Amino acid sequence: MNYLEVEHLQKHFGDVQVLKDISFFVKPGEVVLAWTDDEKDPQYALSMEDYQILENETDAKGRKFMIHKLPIPEKPVCIQEEDLKGLAFEPGEDTREAGERLAASYVNFYIANEAVLVPQFQDKHDKLACDILGKLFPERKICPIDAQAIIIGGGNIHCITQQIPSGCGK
Repeated sequence: MNYLEVEHLQKHFGDVQVLKDISFFVKPGEVVLAWTDDEKDPQYALSMEDYQILENETDAKGRKFMIHKLPIPEKPVCIQEEDLKGLAFEPGEDTREAGERLAASYVNFYIANEAVLVPQFQDKHDKLACDILGKLFPERKICPIDAQAIIIGGGNIHCITQQIPSGCGK
């Protein structure tokens, strides 16, 4: 599948997390990794485990990875009671509860032709994430995008840019 096993991915943020919220290849042999230095945050152990997995792996050409730590928001982003108003859940779809931690990750950015769209969460790490990505993509404009409403709906910047299969919605 990938360097990070599916079972391991399911531990992140208390939900089945997409790999795109955890790590992203930015160049051959270079990866950004969602990171926290806060040992009290449940994400810390997961970030450390991810780091250890990646530092012991190589790319297709046998090169060790250069790992760039991209912080997660300093304060966990949780869904609020007022956010739940107006949400409709389909049968079988996961529901959300007030206080639930959302998968707020700067790693879920989108690379466009001349820009990088970076999710923002009204957090002190918003600017730091943009600065780190600016150094990794110096030829592209860094465009911060408020992602709060998107993650409440169950996705992030990169997620909402994905293709919709033909025939959907008919």
